[in-house]
Amino acid sequence: MVKSMLSPALPWRCVSSSGRRIAPGVEILPGGAALLTEENVVVVADMHLGVEATLEYEGLSIPRVQTRKIESYMADVIRAVSPSRVIVAGDLKHNFSRNLVQEWEDIRRFVKGLSGKTTLEVIKGNHDNYLASILSEHDVPLKSETVASGVRILHGHAGQLDDRFTIIGHIHPSLRLKDSVGASIKDRCFLYGRKERVLVLPALSLAAYGTDVVGQISADHMSPLLSERGLSGFTPIMFSDETPLRFPTVGALREEHGVQFSRLESRGRVRRRRND
Repeated sequence: MVKSMLSPALPWRCVSSSGRRIAPGVEILPGGAALLTEENVVVVADMHLGVEATLEYEGLSIPRVQTRKIESYMADVIRAVSPSRVIVAGDLKHNFSRNLVQEWEDIRRFVKGLSGKTTLEVIKGNHDNYLASILSEHDVPLKSETVASGVRILHGHAGQLDDRFTIIGHIHPSLRLKDSVGASIKDRCFLYGRKERVLVLPALSLAAYGTDVVGQISADHMSPLLSERGLSGFTPIMFSDETPLRFPTVGALREEHGVQFSRLESRGRVRRRRND
């Protein structure tokens, strides 16, 4: 069984200084980060800091552990690769309509944790309304997109692709794995489209556990950058500890899922006929 990339029940494992190369100058690291090797830039996405407070307003209480675990992970990444800068590709905060007290506190902690170790850049995601007022306290600009090592970086909720290699977040990709007896586990994954020259990062948030890109066809249309082509040509990649696991394309997995479903449906019809 594949171990969880960011399981809240287990301590995050140390990040190896050697990532998995997926394209020239682009590596992926255990836990959800990407590394642009030419300028030694780390890219992460979808932290959704303050999500616990938003859920509390909706009547759901969960332990406020997410920020501490994200801080621990980022500290591991910085120790491992000593990046020249860290770029958050959108959705640093969670609440759409205002800045909650917990969001102010968590973002301050996050920025302080990087201070003196690296430079921080933040890309605006669809959840980042009013984030500029928090970041202005720390002289951190909020951008619509940026470029590092020739790679375009944006959140993915708006815009169009161009001819550059592109890194986005927003989709929160995950993959549901099943064993021979029907037990399953859903875990975060990277998505890499070689033809599209796009890397989709998993969410770092513990609460935003992900969109099953095989079972949820609607994932094809979550980003306007990819809605015309969909995700069928993308390859999911997970890590088990520090070992990368590359799967067949989303399209091939969907086809196999459909074949398995048809077989199950056929077996059900046979049973019903026998019972009749």
